[in-house]
Amino acid sequence: MTFAAATTAVAAAAVASPFEPRAARPEPVVNISVIRPKTGQFEAFLELQLAQHLRLRGQVKGLRGARLFRSEQGLVLISVFDTQADADLFREDPRFTEHMARVRPLIETSEAGVFAEAYTVGMV
Repeated sequence: MTFAAATTAVAAAAVASPFEPRAARPEPVVNISVIRPKTGQFEAFLELQLAQHLRLRGQVKGLRGARLFRSEQGLVLISVFDTQADADLFREDPRFTEHMARVRPLIETSEAGVFAEAYTVGMV
């Protein structure tokens, strides 16, 4: 599918799907990190990340869920929390800080930001 065809498909889905303005729903906090592991460390990073997920599954207050996307350029980690307070609390949690100490030597660069959803079209 070409970019133009994909754009047209997204626009058609937007017209066909009900639009929910942001204010109509509770506001989750979305943390997005773009991570570029060091050369040769991609699989090691993924292994540690999956182990952390399995260790903490269902045990972090306010964590709605997370997704990790991969490409040849790196990884995108999206974590969604009920509130900013929940996200801040987990950022200080030893389970998180110790995990970061383990993975930091495997990372070339990373960028992170906190986002709120602007609109929704379909299910992602």
